[in-house]
Amino acid sequence: MNRRTASALVSVALALAGCGDAANNTDPDAALPGDAATTGDAGPGAGYTEALCDDTASLADLAAAYENTPAGLRAAVRGIAERRYPIGVAFVDVQSDMQLQTWFRMRGTFADVLNNFEVAVHEGGHIWDLTMIRADWPYRLRDDLVIRPRRLTNFNRSEILTLHADPDADSYDEVYLRGQSGAQGFNTLLDEYVQYTHSLASRFCTRDSLGAGRRISARDGILTLMYYVELYLKIARTQHPDDYAEIVGDPGHLELIHTVWQRAELWLERSAPYPSLGIRDAQIRAWTYAPENLMEITMLPR
Repeated sequence: MNRRTASALVSVALALAGCGDAANNTDPDAALPGDAATTGDAGPGAGYTEALCDDTASLADLAAAYENTPAGLRAAVRGIAERRYPIGVAFVDVQSDMQLQTWFRMRGTFADVLNNFEVAVHEGGHIWDLTMIRADWPYRLRDDLVIRPRRLTNFNRSEILTLHADPDADSYDEVYLRGQSGAQGFNTLLDEYVQYTHSLASRFCTRDSLGAGRRISARDGILTLMYYVELYLKIARTQHPDDYAEIVGDPGHLELIHTVWQRAELWLERSAPYPSLGIRDAQIRAWTYAPENLMEITMLPR
């Protein structure tokens, strides 16, 4: 891939979903009583393991050395990744200085950088995946786990709105299911599914960046994408049988859907004791774990 193509990937990554405010900033309703996290769902995610990050690793020297320059930003973001979320190092390294700066609207202090670290991981995950696309679509979950489903052409993900339980209560539908973004298909939806697990995991590992009383939608995001994947599969199975056959006929798609679901449940469980990492997550969890939706995951071949 040439440099011009690579430098354009920041625009492509944004176009994938308009990633940003819906997922990464404090919800304007955060001051209201939020939904408590719930645990114990008998979902299909048992069996996945992943090392817990060193969420108390000191960042004091990085903070003391921080300079608000392109090189200083890169050193800080990479240092945070190395100590708190090593899976994210590759997502930092794949980005140019210009791309990396895009995710930090405020970067005057190290606290600003730490607060937006998750955004750089999420968007860098998109860029990493896109730079590696060939005949397949690679999705990087860990250093040692890249899953490569086929590239598919299938129906628009905007159709998810036809089955959505309550779009008016969904702060993500404008970003992912409407307009140009809604005209995308399953591969890009799965890319968001993957990146929101990274969002939750990296937010958990840097949760000390949150001020007292602040709540963010880290759990809300991945639960929403889990729900969207379920509804997309339901619509494919009932209304687009050729598309459904392509999905379930590809071992890469089956491995990805199951493995990301398992990874999401692992980090949802780990984050459950921390109310600050969710806002309306209980409501979204109810949609996601409704039996008529969860069946779309459990009935997939393994």
